[in-house]
Amino acid sequence: MNEDLLIIRLRDCFTAGYTLPQFCIDNGIKKPLFVAIDERRADFLWEIFVQFKYDKRITPTFSLLNGKVGTLNFSVACILSEMKFESISNLNINEYDKIIFLNAERFNAQIPNAIYLDQLTDYFITRTYAEIPLLHFLQRHPKVNIVVTNYPILHLNEYSTEFEKRILKENIHQVHAKIEASNGKKIDTPLDFLGYTNEEVLELLDMTDAKTNPDGSTSLKNSASRLIGVDNGQRKTAYQPTNFQNKIYFMGTCTYFGIGTPFDKTLESYLQKIIIENNLPYRVENEGQFFSGRYQDIFYNLNNLPVVDGDIIFICLQALKTNGVPFFDVCSIFDRPHNYGEVFTDFDHLNEVGYKILAERFFQFLAQNNFFKNVDFHYPPSSSSSSVRYTA
Repeated sequence: MNEDLLIIRLRDCFTAGYTLPQFCIDNGIKKPLFVAIDERRADFLWEIFVQFKYDKRITPTFSLLNGKVGTLNFSVACILSEMKFESISNLNINEYDKIIFLNAERFNAQIPNAIYLDQLTDYFITRTYAEIPLLHFLQRHPKVNIVVTNYPILHLNEYSTEFEKRILKENIHQVHAKIEASNGKKIDTPLDFLGYTNEEVLELLDMTDAKTNPDGSTSLKNSASRLIGVDNGQRKTAYQPTNFQNKIYFMGTCTYFGIGTPFDKTLESYLQKIIIENNLPYRVENEGQFFSGRYQDIFYNLNNLPVVDGDIIFICLQALKTNGVPFFDVCSIFDRPHNYGEVFTDFDHLNEVGYKILAERFFQFLAQNNFFKNVDFHYPPSSSSSSVRYTA
């Protein structure tokens, strides 16, 4: 991982309220050792030094693998004092609870209790961008149901089709660019077998932009496209009832938006259709956008939802499982062998066939885990239910 990105992550988490000192306390680390390769990236040490100077519950040791030892002075040293660091060769590394290497490179030496900064910031991102804001939301809305989920990914194996191998070589954004540059020449696309023309594929892949509202939340810009269907900052969902008891929200990135599919063939529209067929009093809302990993935007919008007791929220955070919040794993549900046909358009985007099956899985998850327990209905068990995994 890019080292500058690691520093940005550290600063993001520090600003959001989760720090390295807190990480040490949470994990019983009383004596941490932070190691940089040499003084050229001593700014890593400085970033961490600042956190421990603000929070003095733990006193770490700072060290270099190579380079001079001594002190490091920055412009605010008069406030925080000088940072002293030592050569790792002068230290007994067995005395430390955890040794944290601040550079992304891996070292061949077998060092006990070692961890690398990129691994640590992955933990920080989960804690800061998922667990803390979700638990805060649930404290304010204890009777709203939240489920963290992910999205299906195409995993090749011995049963994979030639179609799947082919679409892995080109993502849907590259397909969009090829059609635009073709000057009207027919371009083969992963949606051809569904009967869509190149013009319709362009329309389905032409992502509407997001806008920032006066209150700081984000929403989608309206689209006049008959296939995309964005109105009042939200993608339309078909079959929505006028009268309902509660809502089921889907929050996340392009998989929940339904890129590459008409608005009436998204996960949300298919799920809404199933719910109507089962006489359940729920209205499904598509809150999907194109955040590209900016989880803070998702959570800002989460806090602006007009939720009421009994609402259900699926929030797509991919690998960010959280303690105390149910997690619905759909990442591998389309691993072959299966008889669904072709469900992907590229590595991690589904077509309408995939969304229909995904909607059925979400309905099974809700029914089998008693989300409809206060509603009088009978749902027959599915023969494929064993492939749905639920972990808390």
